Amino acid sequence: MASAIDAAMATAARLYRSGDLQAARSTCEGILQADARHFYALHLASTIALREGRGADCVALATRALHVDPDHPEVLSNRGAGLRTMCRFAEALADYERALSVAPGSPGPLVGRGVALAALGRFGDAVACYDAALAIDPANARTRYNRALSHLALGHYREGWADYESRWAGGENPMLPRPFDMPEFRDADWGKGHRTALWTEQGLGDQLLFASLAADFAALGEAFVLEIDARLVAPLKRAHPEWHVVANAQSAAAFAACDRHLALASAGRFLRNSAASFARQPRALLAPDPLRTGHYRELLARTPGRPIGVSWRTFQPTRRYYELSKSAPLAAFGAMAKAPDVRLVDLQYGDTGAEREDFARQGGRLERIEGLDLFNDIDGVLAAMHACEAVVTTSNVTAHLAGSIGKRTLLVYPRANPPFHYWVPDDAGRSRWYPSVQIVTGVELDTWERVLERARDMLGEGI
Repeated sequence: MASAIDAAMATAARLYRSGDLQAARSTCEGILQADARHFYALHLASTIALREGRGADCVALATRALHVDPDHPEVLSNRGAGLRTMCRFAEALADYERALSVAPGSPGPLVGRGVALAALGRFGDAVACYDAALAIDPANARTRYNRALSHLALGHYREGWADYESRWAGGENPMLPRPFDMPEFRDADWGKGHRTALWTEQGLGDQLLFASLAADFAALGEAFVLEIDARLVAPLKRAHPEWHVVANAQSAAAFAACDRHLALASAGRFLRNSAASFARQPRALLAPDPLRTGHYRELLARTPGRPIGVSWRTFQPTRRYYELSKSAPLAAFGAMAKAPDVRLVDLQYGDTGAEREDFARQGGRLERIEGLDLFNDIDGVLAAMHACEAVVTTSNVTAHLAGSIGKRTLLVYPRANPPFHYWVPDDAGRSRWYPSVQIVTGVELDTWERVLERARDMLGEGI
């Protein structure tokens, strides 16, 4: 019997190495039916579950393996990673520290410990972990990228942007730099009469974040062509008619007239390398359509009360831990909805029908603007935001959009634990990237309900 199980285990390992996760998982399941405590089958099955995004299964399988071998560092690291996907960061940290007590200086648990520490807001400690891991494995792009995010959260901008260049291989969604038949823009190129192709590589929120740096190019008299998501072209041209702005589909032809190129997310290393440099951030990057704004303002004025736009979720199907950590339950807006002078206006993209029905059953009032496509019609979303008195949102694209039109926005997250470096508040409690976005958080505000009650109070106080 043992030889048959050993042969099956060898087959499972071979299938895993070949990338056939489903077959490897099925083989492990067969082994575990014969021997429920087979350590290596449990270990491999937990690893497969982690790669398939099944965090709870990873934790359950790794826990069973640890009942067999309580101090196995790889299994401890696996369970730590699974716990992280479930946003159980303190428990993950304990697993990584236990793994390091068994295998001191092991780069895997060091990096995992750093990620858990960063998720708990302990960015300085996270940097120390990444430093130690990079001393062992200096070519690890993923570790360098993680260190970049912690440096940026700490305001160590020069170090952060230098590490951020590792995102091509080490980022959340590794990608190849776009090929160009022209040199990359360098710091020595300022004022030399170049025309620069400023190109995008990330999602809508990051495009807005980094497109704000084009304002510096314009202020310094640099000629450029700015590529942006097609949904943002109209409001960007409306705000900056003198800029050459093109949608992604038209950028190749427009870039032919350029002699330098630069990924927008790489511009930070030239333009935002100190806290003081953020004084140059534009108050607003986009301009809503005034006619549509007027229409929505008139529509919202038909009912008494102050219209407050709200958004509570982020949709991250491939990064479930972000979706869990950054999304508030709509029910947490209940106290705000019951404020006598407030009307909540739904600005949440995606399918939220079931959530809204539950909210209504609990007595929550949430208006939805009929006919407005909150995903594709970004120009309409901007107009609806502008028609509201203020916006209250979690960390998602709504926050970027509201900040990009200079709308008064309350960005909420609990426990003074920023989900991204650009939501770390400055000394005035605002986002350095979006001057109109006020950060609402606090160590004592340890639940979504508490932080949103504080936001409700701030709306009432006019803060």
